[in-house]
Amino acid sequence: MANAPKAGDAVLGEPFDPQLAAVYHRFGAADFGPLSLYGPGSESLDLIPWNERLRELDAVQFRSSLIFGRKTGFSLYFATVPRLATPEGLQPVVYIEAVDALTCVPVASSVDRFFDTYSRYLELMVVDPEYIASRLPESVFPWSVPHLIAHDEPLVAQVRAGAFDFLTPDEDLPHPWVQKLRTASP
Repeated sequence: MANAPKAGDAVLGEPFDPQLAAVYHRFGAADFGPLSLYGPGSESLDLIPWNERLRELDAVQFRSSLIFGRKTGFSLYFATVPRLATPEGLQPVVYIEAVDALTCVPVASSVDRFFDTYSRYLELMVVDPEYIASRLPESVFPWSVPHLIAHDEPLVAQVRAGAFDFLTPDEDLPHPWVQKLRTASP
């Protein structure tokens, strides 16, 4: 899409991830089953206006990330973390749950790895007997699939090094799921 940010463009003061730029260039706003990407436009629920609105809440999870997608219909977000970018500009992806409490956990070392892992999750979800019977999956991303996320060795190395600890309310006590990921094996 012509109005989508390009790789390295400053978006809310941070460089835009090159892999996310490629996704936006190809698709713009999109729905991939239960995953929706925010559009690159200027409407209130598009990428930049929505992130500006969330940053007004003054939570470190929103100030430190760029939310690019959500589980359709919920306050369950997927975001890149610019300050943890590789020298090539690739940014890890986190899952932010803003329902009862604000929770943030890492899910991929890059946007490409996120889409790869999420597609593997969807493959498991559609054969889940509970999902087949009720269209409500028993397996929930990311909580039910640390074994899939553990295949992302660069992410696991960052998690073990504590790179994401600043995104938890009490940096001395990372989220229990992060602890599980630290010890998970693929």
